Amino acid sequence: MPSPKVLLVDGYNVIHKIPELKAALAGGLEGARQKLALLVSTWRFGHPQTDCIIVFDGDHQFSGGRTSSLSGIRCVFSKTVHGADAEIIRFVREYRGPKPDITVVSDDNSVRNSCRSHGADVQPSGYIFAAKSRPSPAKSKLSSLSSKGLSGKAAADINAELKKKFGL
Repeated sequence: MPSPKVLLVDGYNVIHKIPELKAALAGGLEGARQKLALLVSTWRFGHPQTDCIIVFDGDHQFSGGRTSSLSGIRCVFSKTVHGADAEIIRFVREYRGPKPDITVVSDDNSVRNSCRSHGADVQPSGYIFAAKSRPSPAKSKLSSLSSKGLSGKAAADINAELKKKFGL
């Protein structure tokens, strides 16, 4: 049986980047987390074969790597010493299925660059607003690279060089 596709969402990063979710913070973190989970649940409706996971930084109430479910979406609260960023990168690095089957949603440059170097598809926070089918990750990567002036070959060469440098 093929590995399911995985959507990993950098919870608080996305909450702070999407105005509707950021406004929900006025009612407290729980309300903002619930709104994000509803948004991801709506996205998953158009992508039923995808396992969706939202990763939040742990705090004194949720520390210790607790997992819960909001709106049917698995939510992981990282251990406070590691943080959500490290948890997302670790998940991508240790994933046993095809790495392109993982899509990471974050606007954090460290998370984006690390996950991309491990082979994951990386998308900005607004990605989860689209409930329709997306083009394949390879096509979306090429179109985003060409809009930045990089050819696919140039990007592959840069990735190969960085992987050598970092021993990946």
